[in-house]
Amino acid sequence: MNAIAAVNALQYIGKQGDLLYSIKEDMAFFVAKTRGKTVVMGRKTLLSLPAGKGLKGRKNFVLSRAMSEAEAKEREVTVVRSTEALLAALKEAGIPSEEVFVIGGSEIYKELLPYCDTLYITRVEDKTVGDVSFPDIPSDFSLIKGETKHSDGFDYSFDTYVRQHS
Repeated sequence: MNAIAAVNALQYIGKQGDLLYSIKEDMAFFVAKTRGKTVVMGRKTLLSLPAGKGLKGRKNFVLSRAMSEAEAKEREVTVVRSTEALLAALKEAGIPSEEVFVIGGSEIYKELLPYCDTLYITRVEDKTVGDVSFPDIPSDFSLIKGETKHSDGFDYSFDTYVRQHS
């Protein structure tokens, strides 16, 4: 499983139901990594997407205890109630773990980080304070630092963290 997020120097990823950053190259990176794959998100992340519906060209799972089956159908997603139910649904659908991307929010990242082997983090060199943060990256991940780029007024890099299995 993978996680993908744009994270700033203070570990924030969002504020008031929206992303902190809308960097064109980061959006293109997200699309390139996730198109044709499976994405997993929480209800609030789903509601922040265009039209509050699942992302086109991807299988969309929402991990939520509150969302009804009818709402999930209307929003073009599959709802699962727990991590165990998610893992079972992915296995039953024959979806390989490396084709699954966790896309937020904070609670979903915390819940699923133990199942991730790769983290794609767009590290934005900025200290804007948000209200949603990315969890601390566990110490068994090693960093492959991306080249620093500049766009839309920000310096950022596409960093990849890979879990080291002993």
